[in-house]
Amino acid sequence: VLAELGLPAGARLIASVNRLWPQKRVKDLIWAADLLKIVNPEAHLLIVGDGPQRWRLERYRDQCEIRDCVHFLGQRDDVASWLAHCECLWLGSGYEGQSNAILEAMSAGLPVIATDIPGNRDLVVPNQTGYLVPVGDRAAFARWTNVLLNDSELAAQLGTAGRQRVRTEFSVEKMVARHAALYEELLA
Repeated sequence: VLAELGLPAGARLIASVNRLWPQKRVKDLIWAADLLKIVNPEAHLLIVGDGPQRWRLERYRDQCEIRDCVHFLGQRDDVASWLAHCECLWLGSGYEGQSNAILEAMSAGLPVIATDIPGNRDLVVPNQTGYLVPVGDRAAFARWTNVLLNDSELAAQLGTAGRQRVRTEFSVEKMVARHAALYEELLA
């Protein structure tokens, strides 16, 4: 992965997987990457996905002069294989349903740093599977990521807890049972 991106051997990868759309607040993540670069120059943000804001976001990245640490990968069908090489997932959405990106990252054993909004609160357990930060708090993304990059044991604990949470709480069987219970409740 590092060779494909032309990154140095010590690069630390952070994933952001989403449509490049205003609600996703990717600009906040680029800004957070700029802050993180100051304290941890090995950190690189990989933005996976595409959308109508891509050209604006690329221009913003270039204006911030952080092209060297923020990489747009476009739409990919191999996200799961990329997640295996990342340290954590960032999701900066202003509003969200139940995020597939968070579920995929947790399944891959990655800690998640996401905005503190209803959909994300249903998935991320603060200090157990990752961290929730206020919408627009770019410094919090950088701060918590720096903690994870400097404490591999903590990052592994959060990742393992996230993987376990997805297996026990969000399995197909569990979701089918919840839907069946909802239908039964509605019919009663």
